[in-house]
Order: sequence, then structure tokens, then C-alpha cells
Amino acid sequence: LSALRRDIHRHPEIGFEEHRTSTLVQTHLASLGLEPRVLAGTGVTALIEADGPGKTLMLRCDLDALPMQEESDVSFRSRHPGAMHACGHDLHTAILLGTAKELMREKPERGRAKLNFQPAEEGLNGAGAMIEAGIMKSPRVDAVLGYHIWQGLPLGKVGALTGPCMAAVGRFRITVTGKGGHAAYPHRSVDPVVVAAHIVTALQSIVARNVNPIDTGVVTVGQIHAGTAFNIIPPQAVMEGTVRTFSKEAGRVIPRRVRETATGVARAMGASAAVEYVHEHDAVVNDARMAEFMREVARDIVGARNVVDAEPSMGGEDHAAYQQMVPGCYSFFGAAPRKGEAFPHHHPRFN
Repeated sequence: LSALRRDIHRHPEIGFEEHRTSTLVQTHLASLGLEPRVLAGTGVTALIEADGPGKTLMLRCDLDALPMQEESDVSFRSRHPGAMHACGHDLHTAILLGTAKELMREKPERGRAKLNFQPAEEGLNGAGAMIEAGIMKSPRVDAVLGYHIWQGLPLGKVGALTGPCMAAVGRFRITVTGKGGHAAYPHRSVDPVVVAAHIVTALQSIVARNVNPIDTGVVTVGQIHAGTAFNIIPPQAVMEGTVRTFSKEAGRVIPRRVRETATGVARAMGASAAVEYVHEHDAVVNDARMAEFMREVARDIVGARNVVDAEPSMGGEDHAAYQQMVPGCYSFFGAAPRKGEAFPHHHPRFN
């Protein structure tokens, strides 16, 4: 499994382009005596059936890498410029292949396990594509388990929780239009860079003053692009960012206030702002019964002292789409290194 994970890590592929990874998964599943099927272009599924009738439990992992350059010095670093497994999906894939091998070696007494090797988790709604392709049908899925290796937990720990687990995710793009001109004569222009700076500052008041204090939320501007030279006031500035929420109320309030704040600040400063907002996916909310089931299994494997209560994460996961359809639990597997620095997920030196 280590060799398999490192092979996947050397050859990262971003969302819906996981052709080599998909072929590798199919080959391994076939070698176990399974009959893999391709869904949603690069997704793979297979069914492990017991002798007796019963329910269908879906086990899901994700295949895709991130569009970023790896900076780690591991021997199995990415060979593909501009692509890197910086979130652990290489491990997720190896884990589910290992699980498939164990389930074929010692099949369940009843029911069936449906394997879901999902493409395009990183912001491209691969879960939706797999659902549209029929992953939840034939046979109908009754429950689902998902997992993420986690740098916030020590190696050997399993973290589970009941209720809100990972946040709903929204994405916005704000285009500020002013009036361009020479930097030496700002009074003859409307500077969209200054307007954008005021909008960024004003957006930070939304969580502090518009969201219920016992609730939570995140508004982050991750990109600002404007201008072509040091002495030119550009006509436009464009910013992009993300919104993270747990409650439905915060999920309604924050997008509305992003629009009102951006357009209002721009108008007050003589500019205009166009706001595009996309709701990417809802929050992952763990079913109480499935969460306890996950804890029981984890205790059997790693011991009760290594099963801990995980904290909810403001990170997002399109696994939410499956758990909106059937009961499920999304869990965290400790992956912080015993020695050295634990670089965060999506860091160019993540390992």
C-alpha cells in the first residue's frame, strides 16, 4: 500500500483528468476478482457482495490532486509540473484499495459494500457527477462512510464526531469598475484598487456583526487582481474569495451581505461592483447512529484510547452530497508525522 500510494503521489492528476489513476484503480480491483465500472469519466466503482442478503454500505475516497507545484524533498515527489497531491487523496485511494483487498479476503456475512473512487473533489463537484452517473443506485445505497487523513491529529488516532463536521462552501467573484487614469492625477479617476481595499475590510464585518455570535462563519478574499503598471490607475479590480458556514441561517445571511456590502461600498466611492456568487456544496453533517458505528469499528482496530472526538472543520467536502441522500459519517485519520513539521493541507510541502 505504501508503494501504491507513492506511485499515485508521483503521478498526480487534477479533477476529471485522473486517467492514469483511474486505470491503476481498475487494474488493482480486477486483480482482486472484482468487476470495476467507470462512472463520470474517471470515477470507478465496484461491488463486494456477501452470501446473505442485507443493506449496501458505500465506502468513498477521492482521486484528484491539486493544481500546484510540489516543494517537498521526498523521493516520490510529483513528476508532473503544476500538479501535486497536497491533500492526501493519494493516501485515500490506497486506503480504499487496501480495504477492498481485506473485504475480498474476508467477505461480510450479509449485504454488500459498494466502493466509490470519486474524481474531482477539489471544487469541481465530483460527488455530484458520480450521483448523476448512478453511484447511489443498482443496488441502492443505504449508508455511506467517508474519511480524510488529517494533519491535525497524531498518527494512529481516529477522530469522529456527531452532527456538523465540515462546512458548506460558497465562492464569490467581485468585479469593481472605476475610471482609469494617470497615477499622478487620482482626482481625475475613480481608483478601483482603493475601492477593492475598502470592500475587503468591510467584508470582515459580516461574520462579526451579521452572524449570530453562537454560530460561525468565514469570509476570506483569496485573490485580488488589478493594474498593469506602477503609475497607472486601472479601470477595474477583480477579487475572488470563499464563504464557509454550518447553519442554514448563516448560509442565507452571508451571501446576501457580501452582495450588499460590495455594491454599497463601491457606490459610496463612485464606482460600481458586480458580484457573482456560487454555492458549491452544503455542510457535511454526520448521522448520530453512523458516527457511533464508526467509533465502534475504530475502537476494534486502534483501541478505545486512540478514538477521539474530532473538532468540526471549516474546510469543505463534496461528500455532503451523499450524506444528504443517506445516513453517513465522515471521519478523520491522524496523519501528522512523528518527526518534523506537519505542513497543513494544500501546502506545497504537504506530506
